[in-house]
Amino acid sequence: MGIDVNIIFTPEGDPIAPDVISQKIVNFGYQDAVITVIHDSKYLDRNGEMFIQCATLILSNFGMTRSGPFYGNENQLKLLRSIWNEIGNSLFTIRNSIFESGLSSDRFLLELDHRKREELINQIWILSKQLLPFTMGKTSYGLVGASKILFSVLPEIVLPIDNIQWRCVFKTVDLGDVLNRMVSDIQRWEKATDRLFNELDPSKGLTTLPSAYNVMAMAARPKNIG
Repeated sequence: MGIDVNIIFTPEGDPIAPDVISQKIVNFGYQDAVITVIHDSKYLDRNGEMFIQCATLILSNFGMTRSGPFYGNENQLKLLRSIWNEIGNSLFTIRNSIFESGLSSDRFLLELDHRKREELINQIWILSKQLLPFTMGKTSYGLVGASKILFSVLPEIVLPIDNIQWRCVFKTVDLGDVLNRMVSDIQRWEKATDRLFNELDPSKGLTTLPSAYNVMAMAARPKNIG
């Protein structure tokens, strides 16, 4: 994958201290929106109303509605309904599989059997590619919108990734690569620290693995690139 940017490890290969990560989570500017979708996405309905509510919140908070394909309330609503018609059944099935698994939703990716995790991550990658015709704009990177939409209803599984992260942190266009990297990183970090990564938010708000990891992935972005 060619990934060489440290996210939850120091350049020397040591795990970043739990209290350092906790403080970054406390200072995270998107916390309220993320906490809301972690809660609300559990009530995904077959009509797609909760999908539209969660996706709208994340797209707006992460600056995706200022321009591009999701600019304008009416246009955004129409696009999100089209997206639900395209992948809604798959999202609903994945959502239910989290409940039916009997596993911790906050630690779902790590507790899932390795083979099933590979199948799930591949399915998420396929869904992200299905979203590209809807999220690609004249000046917008379609994978950004795709990852944020998937995160908005599957915050236990998907990482929301911006332009700089795609280009300079993960250095790939494959969401599956990113999710595998996240799982590997967290497994190594937890083994080294004997702490649970999803328990690092003092407020108990950012409880899913991707929501906490995203804080550090954003912090890892190069500061001199716009």
